[in-house]
Amino acid sequence: MIPTQARVVIVGGGIAGASIAYHLAKLGWRDIVVLEQAELVSGTTSHAPGLVGQLRSNASLTKLLMDSVALYRTLRVNGEAGYFPVGSLRVASSKERFAELERQAEFAQRVGLEAHLLGPAEAAQQCPLMSLDGVEGALFVPSDGSATATILARSLIDEAQRSGVSFHAHVRVRAIEAPNARIRAVETTEGRIETETLVVAAGIWSPLIARMVGVSLPLTPMQHQYVMTAPLPELSGLTIANLRDPDKLVYLRQRDEALVIGGYERNPRLFSVEAIPDRSDPTVQTFDASHFEQLRSAMAERVPCLATAELAKGVNGLESFTPDGEYLLGPSHEVRGFWAACGFCAHGISGAGGVGKALAEWIVTGQPNVDLSATALDRFGTQAADPRFIDQGACRVYGTYYDLRRAEAVR
Repeated sequence: MIPTQARVVIVGGGIAGASIAYHLAKLGWRDIVVLEQAELVSGTTSHAPGLVGQLRSNASLTKLLMDSVALYRTLRVNGEAGYFPVGSLRVASSKERFAELERQAEFAQRVGLEAHLLGPAEAAQQCPLMSLDGVEGALFVPSDGSATATILARSLIDEAQRSGVSFHAHVRVRAIEAPNARIRAVETTEGRIETETLVVAAGIWSPLIARMVGVSLPLTPMQHQYVMTAPLPELSGLTIANLRDPDKLVYLRQRDEALVIGGYERNPRLFSVEAIPDRSDPTVQTFDASHFEQLRSAMAERVPCLATAELAKGVNGLESFTPDGEYLLGPSHEVRGFWAACGFCAHGISGAGGVGKALAEWIVTGQPNVDLSATALDRFGTQAADPRFIDQGACRVYGTYYDLRRAEAVR
């Protein structure tokens, strides 16, 4: 049975919702209810590629991701870790890119994130499988790493439950009561819950839930593909850093003795919120090998053994993207008591730990621990309700994800 009253109701049982619940409980709040329409730790959390990088577009968001890593290092499920600080390399395949890396290294130093500029030979020590053809250098962040998102989310849930948080799977939101533009109750398939605080952390479903109270959350699902190879002899007894080659639009990470390979193609594919299928794994779509081939070929140029590597699995997962590539995080100014944490633009795992901390502090004290003005729900004005604006912006963000930027940090 679900409670009939709660101090806060969180919609979404993935890593973001779990982190918010965990941090609220840490701050002493009780009567917290988390609702998940499917199994806990499903949706995007269940199939995320798992690269965790910390440099972002400004100091506040970088701090969020640094908070995530600090938390993830402590999390275990039955003694099993969910975070592996193998470090990350961002390779420059052009002089212009290396100049960008120099700016990013300076930025990292200012915000207190350890990062080192490496020459080609030093970079190869962190990833010996890499070809140095055309490499000008790399930026190495030693505390970056790889995550098993399901373990991190489950650990957060376990800790939150020990603090009294109530999690309920297979419960859907039917309606939200908000008389006089103030949250009063949530109607679910298992009953009504009175509450004054509602947090929507439901990934690609978030706009549909927000719509119930007239709030526009401008995000759209984008199809993001990656592959995992069969075990590679070259990785036997070897641990390599995560690798990003933005000039080739690709990334990779090690998973045991296999590699996970993905990237951001110039011709991205949208997926309408209205078309989300009603089945057990709606965030996973059919993998399109022909569409992915451009990325595989690009990565094989940087890591030659991938040209003939056998592929064990291909994943086409839906990721929430916003028109400007930044999160949707914070309170609604239209409906009092309505909060959102979504639109993570493929950085949901990287951000969830810090997002949960910041949002919980914001809810409890009235102020987040960092400046989150860039994530304001209403920053797009009336365009937030324009599907064409949302779709065009999301496609632009995705298709230029690794483009050279004048900004200090990176995506």
